[in-house]
Amino acid sequence: MLKSSIVDSQQRPPDFLSRLVIAVDRYMRRRLCIWEFSDDPDCILRVALIRSRWEITLSDGTIVRRGEVIGMIHAWNERIPPIPPIGADMAWARELRRRLIRSLQLLAQATREDPRLQTIRGFGGAGVLHFSPAILRFLERLGLEIYELPPRSLRDQLEELLGRIWTWLMRRTFNPVSVEGRGLEVLSRRFYWISREKLLQMYGEGEHHER
Repeated sequence: MLKSSIVDSQQRPPDFLSRLVIAVDRYMRRRLCIWEFSDDPDCILRVALIRSRWEITLSDGTIVRRGEVIGMIHAWNERIPPIPPIGADMAWARELRRRLIRSLQLLAQATREDPRLQTIRGFGGAGVLHFSPAILRFLERLGLEIYELPPRSLRDQLEELLGRIWTWLMRRTFNPVSVEGRGLEVLSRRFYWISREKLLQMYGEGEHHER
């Protein structure tokens, strides 16, 4: 059923707004130097190198300094399992979990083998989601540390708003069922981190150790 939904979603011709979103997304990936660290068909993550705007101490003692180069994790939106018409059921959730675990295993492999990632001490990202208690528990079981940083400047507030709008548009384009009957009010922006050491410990050698 899930595979059929994926095929149907890929074959459905996009409307003008979706084509525009796809074009902007491709441009931004080139501009931000976001790359696919694996060609595995189950990989649903990409990565880029940025300088951290914050100093943060992670739970395993890793300190990420302000201005330090980190790996920025991005979703590979075209490969996120589409939510079926009936909504997000258990089959969809299991498939998403399987692909995320596989993607983190592949990121751990790239961290060891890709020269661009071998000196990175932490990976982070800014996620705009509906951060329900269940979603937070799910992300924490994957080894991610979630932080809510309240907007502290006009720039932060603008980034928050643009992030919510862009995420809604991306979902409409690549996973339209996920936005049916939902507006921006259900989305919020939080930051997620995982240290290099924890990534390798939990996902190295193609393994996954549940927390």
